[in-house]
Amino acid sequence: MREYEVTVLLQPKLDDEAQNELLERITGLLTHGDEEADQPVAHHWGRRNLAYLINDQKEGYYVHFEAKLEPGRIAQMERDFIYMDDVLRHLVVRKES
Repeated sequence: MREYEVTVLLQPKLDDEAQNELLERITGLLTHGDEEADQPVAHHWGRRNLAYLINDQKEGYYVHFEAKLEPGRIAQMERDFIYMDDVLRHLVVRKES
């Protein structure tokens, strides 16, 4: 397993309940349903203005995760992010060791 940083930009219009459900779903992707896996650490950066419009949105809600992931699962995880309508953008970066 390698350490990664995963940043997601969520729709700002989500209410707290929908946002929490989406974050639980993302956390599930980062742990791959394995209860013994290290839980990702989430840092909520909150709402921020965007430099340019994304899907007609002027702002977004940022969440940054630190997680240990199998390298072979990254492509599937990114594909899952693409199909989540409330995720505006995502970025997965391997941490320097």
